[in-house]
Amino acid sequence: MSMKTNIYETYYNAYQPYMLLDFSFSFEKDIPHDDICRTVMAITERINIGKYVDFSNRNTHGYDGVMMFKLLVLAFALFGYASTRELECLCRTDVRFMFIAQNQKPSHMSFERFIRNDLTMPIEDLFYDINKYIESQVSINTHVLCIDGTKYEANANKNTFIWRKNTVRNRMRRWKKSIQNIRRINQYFEDNHLSTRYSLLKEPSIDYLLHISDRIETYMKDQHIAFVHGKGCRKSPIQRLYDELKENALKLWEYSIHLDMLGDRNSCSKTDPDATFMHMKYDYYNHINVFKPGYNIQIGVSDGFIRNIYISSDGNDIKTYIPFMEKYREAYGTLPKKTPADAGYGSYDNYSYCRENDIQLYMKYSGYYKEKESI
Repeated sequence: MSMKTNIYETYYNAYQPYMLLDFSFSFEKDIPHDDICRTVMAITERINIGKYVDFSNRNTHGYDGVMMFKLLVLAFALFGYASTRELECLCRTDVRFMFIAQNQKPSHMSFERFIRNDLTMPIEDLFYDINKYIESQVSINTHVLCIDGTKYEANANKNTFIWRKNTVRNRMRRWKKSIQNIRRINQYFEDNHLSTRYSLLKEPSIDYLLHISDRIETYMKDQHIAFVHGKGCRKSPIQRLYDELKENALKLWEYSIHLDMLGDRNSCSKTDPDATFMHMKYDYYNHINVFKPGYNIQIGVSDGFIRNIYISSDGNDIKTYIPFMEKYREAYGTLPKKTPADAGYGSYDNYSYCRENDIQLYMKYSGYYKEKESI
């Protein structure tokens, strides 16, 4: 005879017992000596933070402005971009951020208020202060600035393009439709023995079309002609003309906005008006040159240090050279003596600019190597 025995463990615990350990960390021991966190702290302690942070807005209950500034600079140095939610998470999980924050945990709203109310100038301007600090600590040959550019795809949908030629052509077609529409309106009033007559447009004018539509609305109210909408409702002839006139005005308004967004460019994106459609790098998967909205990023390097960055909407490097050098002059007060660059920068205007500013001509021009072969 077998006996069935049930064993119940009342005080059973599935967790492994452990000893209480000291999990405190130190900056010297736990953060590597070559970590970028040390560089950020060393630089922010030697620059004038008062130029970037307005301490008069900091109240007694807020977090320390210097601490918040260091956290922002470290985040942008590590990731290039960090949202306020990511900054809040880093202060809770990353040892480097925890050390700078002294175990404080600023919320995402604290970062948002600090960026909105207390930062007096963009973090991007700190880039030049860092370069000046590095120049004072390291021997850099700033007389030579190597320039090159590349194209980066914008965060915009590729099917949101606006083309200048299409916009101008469609605007002219809509203008002609508006003229025909005004003629039919004049014919309608003439058939109804009314002396009202509108002049034809010599050039597209949205205000004039809206003025005519307002006059038509007044006429329909005076004549007790009702506006009808929806399926199965028969519109009056004057309402059809009115609806067509409104559509023409809206389309002309849309084309005017597109031309303002284009500026002097031939293309742009609706979701990112500053982005221009450019030929990107060769697509090795589809074996085509990809045409996408993007930016032309110009970078200048001296002895391995990035000294200047210029973001342009121009797909050609020729027109970016002079604005790039003017931005360099504004940041450092002087210009380099030599600017080696490829043939994409060689033009008469750029060579003239170099001559006027005592910059040696190190830029090749299109057809340079062909001339060398012929010689």
